[in-house]
Amino acid sequence: MFMKKEKIKEVLELMCDSIEQKEIELYEKLIDERCYENIDDFQEFYHGLIYPHEQFINGLIKSEISPNRDVGFILKHSNFLENNFRCWIEKVEGSACCADKTRTIIRNLIDFYKTGNKIDFDYNQEYTFHLPKVVFKNHESIVEFYEGIKSLYYGNPTKYLLCLKNLIESD
Repeated sequence: MFMKKEKIKEVLELMCDSIEQKEIELYEKLIDERCYENIDDFQEFYHGLIYPHEQFINGLIKSEISPNRDVGFILKHSNFLENNFRCWIEKVEGSACCADKTRTIIRNLIDFYKTGNKIDFDYNQEYTFHLPKVVFKNHESIVEFYEGIKSLYYGNPTKYLLCLKNLIESD
């Protein structure tokens, strides 16, 4: 769901009303195209472009979708998460409907972190092509793998490697 330009403007105005001067300066820098001209290295690129955009996205997610940090992480890094879940679904179950299964997992993760409802797939429904059949079938395995991917993203591969070890051993 994409918001219209007016809604984004309204969100920005609300954010600007409640944030400190430093954040207002970041917003102004974000919309000032001149800041793009002076980027010479990766740190200037991050602080001049990526960081202000991340702040905007964080504010948008927290105010319009959910204040839960995991919901924000999943939304901002959905491609990274999808690629990791999909890789193992394809490896273990094959490529048939792996995209549907991955999307189902990601949607259910968001719902879990928004509502607290555990992930519980209904394998008795009429159509189950979108449900994993062998791997990531239950709440615990999905959340454990997600936590591993998140830890890997933040530079600590230990949980992720343990998840991979478990996946390989169960294969």
